[in-house]
Amino acid sequence: MDLRPWNQWTPEGQPNPGTDEILATLDRVLKLNPRHPFANHLYIHANEASSHPERAMTAANRLRALQPGVAHNVHMPSHIDIRWGRWHEAIDANLKAIAADQRYRKITGPPVGFLNVYVAHNRHMLAYAAMMTGQRVLAMKHIRAMVAEMPSDFLKENATQAEGFVAMPLEVMVRFGMWNEILAEPDNYPEYMAGTRAFHHAARAIAYAAKGETENARKEQAIFFERSKLVPKDEAFGNNTQEAILALTARMVEGEILIREDKLDAGVAELREAIKLEDALNYDEPPGWLIPVRHSLGATLMQNGRYAEAEQIYREDLARLPENGWSLYGLASSLRAQKKNLSEAAATDAKFKRIWASADTKITSSCLCQQEPRPATAATEEDP
Repeated sequence: MDLRPWNQWTPEGQPNPGTDEILATLDRVLKLNPRHPFANHLYIHANEASSHPERAMTAANRLRALQPGVAHNVHMPSHIDIRWGRWHEAIDANLKAIAADQRYRKITGPPVGFLNVYVAHNRHMLAYAAMMTGQRVLAMKHIRAMVAEMPSDFLKENATQAEGFVAMPLEVMVRFGMWNEILAEPDNYPEYMAGTRAFHHAARAIAYAAKGETENARKEQAIFFERSKLVPKDEAFGNNTQEAILALTARMVEGEILIREDKLDAGVAELREAIKLEDALNYDEPPGWLIPVRHSLGATLMQNGRYAEAEQIYREDLARLPENGWSLYGLASSLRAQKKNLSEAAATDAKFKRIWASADTKITSSCLCQQEPRPATAATEEDP
């Protein structure tokens, strides 16, 4: 696996050379010792990017309670939960992993070195799962805590690999349509956080576009472009380069602005290009881009009466991200709008209600960029 890190499967989920040998070796180990912690851990990683991640569900279930003091292994089942649409189980696994991290911190003190990334990873994954289940407060609580816990000296020393974490609260705020909060977010990032400094203005551009202030959106977009030029070529976030992530961001920003400028066809074309870039990102969990572009495109198509196109987009998204609430809502809405497959629409709506059972966010679209702006509130970022 180390010879081809994170490259066991093609983008279509087919095995790359050597993957069958990896799986056969791990199968032999697990036959000898089904409860071997590291073998179960590796089995999850070996299968998660495949077209059948459920093959590792047994390994995931073994790890849930096998080593309750080892936070990373407690977290590991969520890699399969997310790929299989078990978003609530992913939240639960990461809440338990975070609790294990906190117990360890009390014994040893703050984490040092690369352990900081593992600690951040648990909160990052939890926030992502909370985003897919409409839990704004939970997502914001943990994404803020993730940034707060990361030592500034570690971030500075490892900026080209770690500073992307600092931009994540902005991405969560975009997901939940927190436009006024985004515009109030201070731009006080150090110079070495080049990617975050750029993304700050991309988020502001999307916020202004969603509020219908397209002139301001264009001004922020121009700053985003200028700051993007300052991002080091070797900077990465997870398994993707910042260059690739920001290229996707640029397409989405342009699409959102064009749509608000009533240039629908051009805006839709930009969002379709953004989807191509999103699909081309290297596999990562959470993904390098937390807000599926198909959610924005689907919402735009729905708002403009292109229901059949929207249905196709939502089906594509659910094939990639099973049971995510935003596309379940969109698919059910698109079917009802076409007066088509009403029994499937009802079943899909029932799935949505189950996924959204703990949500604190009411939606009338698969993207809050296409809803009426939510007024700023004094809500605290505490557990719901």
